[in-house]
Amino acid sequence: MIKMHELYKIEGCSNIHSEQLDGTEYNDPDYYPEFQNKLEEFKKNIIEKYNNCQGFIVMRIYDGELQFLRCMMPNRRHVTKKLTPNFIKPFKEGCYKVDILSIQLNIKQENIFKNIFKEKKFDLPMDIIYGLFANKWLLKNFKNNIGLIGGNEKIKVIKELMKYQQYRNYVENDYFVDYIEVPERGCCDNIEEITQKLKDKITNSKAKIFFYGFGIAKMAIAYKFKEFKNCPFIDIGCGMTALAGCCGTDRPYFGNWVNHRLKNYNYRNMDHLDFDNRNVVYL
Repeated sequence: MIKMHELYKIEGCSNIHSEQLDGTEYNDPDYYPEFQNKLEEFKKNIIEKYNNCQGFIVMRIYDGELQFLRCMMPNRRHVTKKLTPNFIKPFKEGCYKVDILSIQLNIKQENIFKNIFKEKKFDLPMDIIYGLFANKWLLKNFKNNIGLIGGNEKIKVIKELMKYQQYRNYVENDYFVDYIEVPERGCCDNIEEITQKLKDKITNSKAKIFFYGFGIAKMAIAYKFKEFKNCPFIDIGCGMTALAGCCGTDRPYFGNWVNHRLKNYNYRNMDHLDFDNRNVVYL
């Protein structure tokens, strides 16, 4: 196994993701030499936007989103309608309207990104967002001021987990200010309806920063968030799954994450994605 170059390491994180450990990108300091500078810049940027109550949208896209934008969707949980260039148009346009668009450092995926977006470049490696969530920097620095926007089944689980002091200690928050649910299935089918519901809830929320993660539909919705409230919105991706105790530990930078799960809870309706049943604590 090839070890990751020091340049791409993030304090407090363990990375056992096979693509990153065995691939050339994360063993080559010349591939993305500004990684650490981008990391520190992002941290300062988010704190500044938070302190100044400025609307700011951070969104990540990767394999599933890129497939969708190419009218390919092997997993139908996000959409039941036929994918056509006309259908995906608002999703693609939404990617141009966020403040930070991030993708994982991966040659293959970056080439697909370039083919879709032509001259547009991504703003930040999504690895940085994952790392800052996995090491809980994002959770600690905005403690007790965070609102969550996520799939309804994951949100239900997180609410239950927050009843336990052990879990609250782990996620470094005594409470989350708001829990805003989005349908986990077929979300892309009803963008206008979901956007209106999110608008009402976000506008009335007292949260000072939002972490969101609800799949492909975000591409057509997320850029509008700062019209609803002046604060940062960060797409934490599988971080929402991690909060719900179902994150695969081989996700980038999540090797140390401890999945907290409920002993007597029916997880059947929740998408587990790549949960590998490692690093688990039962409450």
